[in-house]
Amino acid sequence: GILAFADIGDWVSAFGARVILWPQFTPSLLDMAGKAAWIAGGCVAVTVLTLLFGRVYCAMLCPLGVLMDVAAMLAKRTGRLRKLPFAEGRPWLRASAVAVSAAGLLLGTAVPLGLLDPYSAFGRIVAGTVRPLCMWANHGLAALGWAHPVVVSPVHWATALVAVGMLCLIVWLAIRRGRLWCNTACPVGAVLGFFSRFAWLRLRIASSQCVACSMCERVCPAQCIDFRNHQIDHSRCVMCLDCVSSCRRNGISFVRGGKLVAPAERPGGLSRRAGTCDRVEWSVPGILPLRRRGFLALAASVPVVALAESDAKKDLDQHNKRVVLPPGARGINHFRRHCTACHLCVVNCPDQVLRPSITRHGLSGFLQPYQDFDVAFCSYNCSNCSQICPTGAIQPISVEKRQGVQAGMVRLFEDRCVVHTAGTSCGACAEHCPTQAVHMVPFKGNLTAPEITPELCVGCGGCEFICPVRPSKAIIVEGLELHGTAKKPDRGKANTVRKMDEQFPF
Repeated sequence: GILAFADIGDWVSAFGARVILWPQFTPSLLDMAGKAAWIAGGCVAVTVLTLLFGRVYCAMLCPLGVLMDVAAMLAKRTGRLRKLPFAEGRPWLRASAVAVSAAGLLLGTAVPLGLLDPYSAFGRIVAGTVRPLCMWANHGLAALGWAHPVVVSPVHWATALVAVGMLCLIVWLAIRRGRLWCNTACPVGAVLGFFSRFAWLRLRIASSQCVACSMCERVCPAQCIDFRNHQIDHSRCVMCLDCVSSCRRNGISFVRGGKLVAPAERPGGLSRRAGTCDRVEWSVPGILPLRRRGFLALAASVPVVALAESDAKKDLDQHNKRVVLPPGARGINHFRRHCTACHLCVVNCPDQVLRPSITRHGLSGFLQPYQDFDVAFCSYNCSNCSQICPTGAIQPISVEKRQGVQAGMVRLFEDRCVVHTAGTSCGACAEHCPTQAVHMVPFKGNLTAPEITPELCVGCGGCEFICPVRPSKAIIVEGLELHGTAKKPDRGKANTVRKMDEQFPF
């Protein structure tokens, strides 16, 4: 799993990543909401697992939860881990996390859910912290001749800042308050906590064997054990089994269907880190749900940047246009409702054209990816992002189908083109257009000038990326609110695409 988010050399295939991330609850749920697919079975399987054994997802499958456990384990070894006494639950906070996430989806944005969802938060943290470290390590090894150099897209400073801030917040909470995040701000924990109240197999404190040593309460990261009253809050219990391993008198046993189950033999202590519960995982966070209602109202009021056709055409450039989404995203409304900004597509984009948005999507698309044609363009023969997206925000499409998806529309501004303004030969845009949407026609003397056929454009951005005009490019690709179908080009007159390392003809 961590390899999928820290990938700098095609370590994990798109199919492999989807298999690894199959049991993640939120991506599976969103994908199921969009269509019935095999990956949608993940959330159903997790729900069934919770009804049988409680919140084992939170203990063993949730990457954020495992990160908290690792942080707590390291803090314990240094003597900085706090003992956590029993605390009353805050069901209203859990309900609020679910309500805020659901309200965002109803308003057409998955940003609130993405900020609170443990899987998405983990993806952003690894992509913003671990992946750059892997890149620098590879550069160092390549300089020594021990590895092949790999070109990796840089991480935007704002994205890195968000990732580091989330990491610090989660580590601090894990050390100071254990699983507080899981039982207050996590919508997945809230939903699974509801089902775990009715779990078939639950923990119970045996009054006859308990000597009130409080060891179970001290080691419980969820602060859900009240040893004085011999009570366990099963809606908050994450089934870590630390309490079972800490009790020297076998005072905590399993209840199955209302009947006591004999405690398992525990040579050396039973815990989730021993026996069948071994695991090697990792994880990370979201942002505390402060002022949720104000955020939602503001998010709903800030649309994706789009200019009117009438008086804005001359001012339209690559910086204020409507952003272009990946092929398979279907349209801005579908994309915003399903994308939780996990950045798996950003990490696995071979062209490195996908970048997380800070302001380009508005607050309703904060951190969601878009195609940045200032740094690269989308390959005509690639559909990798659609194959790896776990939430259905980018629908799976084949390369052949991708070549017919119209994600954007090309626009030419002759008053900026060097052929028209300086009488200089160029033609770079036409040479990098794979569909003949941009082609050259006779202009003056021996000069040829670019001409566009919008219905052939697929929105790959090759023409915009290569255009040498600054600061406002002479040709741009503006995103479509709803993706369409491009007209098939005449392959007999296909353009010759210049290689990226060649120079311009002027």
